[in-house]
Amino acid sequence: AEVSTQSTGGFPREMNIDRAEEFFTKFGRTEYIKLRKDQEGKFKGSVFVEFAEQTDCDKFLESKDLKFEETSAEPLILMARADYFKTKNVNMKNEKNAKREEQLGETKPIVIENVEYEKGRVIKITEMEEVITTREDMKTLFEGQNISWITYNKGDKEAFIRFDKNAQEALDHVQKDGKFILSEKELPVTVLEGDEEEAYWKQAALEKAEFFKRSRKRKSEGGGRGGRGGRGGRGKRRKY
Repeated sequence: AEVSTQSTGGFPREMNIDRAEEFFTKFGRTEYIKLRKDQEGKFKGSVFVEFAEQTDCDKFLESKDLKFEETSAEPLILMARADYFKTKNVNMKNEKNAKREEQLGETKPIVIENVEYEKGRVIKITEMEEVITTREDMKTLFEGQNISWITYNKGDKEAFIRFDKNAQEALDHVQKDGKFILSEKELPVTVLEGDEEEAYWKQAALEKAEFFKRSRKRKSEGGGRGGRGGRGGRGKRRKY
């Protein structure tokens, strides 16, 4: 099954299929093992393996500091095959964008040195991995409290909520007996201040600058209204 497929990296270059089978069968019955090779047929150091049982797959993924041999210098890199391809696609996209920027003469990185902002407008919620929630849940919780931006994606360990008013007032409005409850889970929450607050606003300014930079690139490539990057295109920026 696809869910039982793993990508494992960090094997020695002299690896062969017999050694791979001997290694992986210690963790459960396997259906498929493939040594990944380059265009010249040389082993690349990573293996695709499909376990027959999902439980064996999960246990293997949860292995900590797993080494192919006790004498191996570094532990193996373990990830689900789907995650591997997702990471690979992101890397390929980044490489493609880097080449395009180089061709357009836009390789100079954006640096945000100073940023102006109103203090006390942002809260940070931590331990988010302990709760199943969405940005919509946060909007509902803080309904009427003038949210201007939410930084959170499924799987993130923390979330940031920015308000058009004093964040502490918004927080006080939703807390119950001094506790912050989101999606039926009590979570730690703080109002950003000091260096952490400044770092947040610099990152927000950087992301905004990069967004406009990408928009200019799309226009220069003919992606105006009606094109890939224009009205009706695939990319649509969401406020929340």
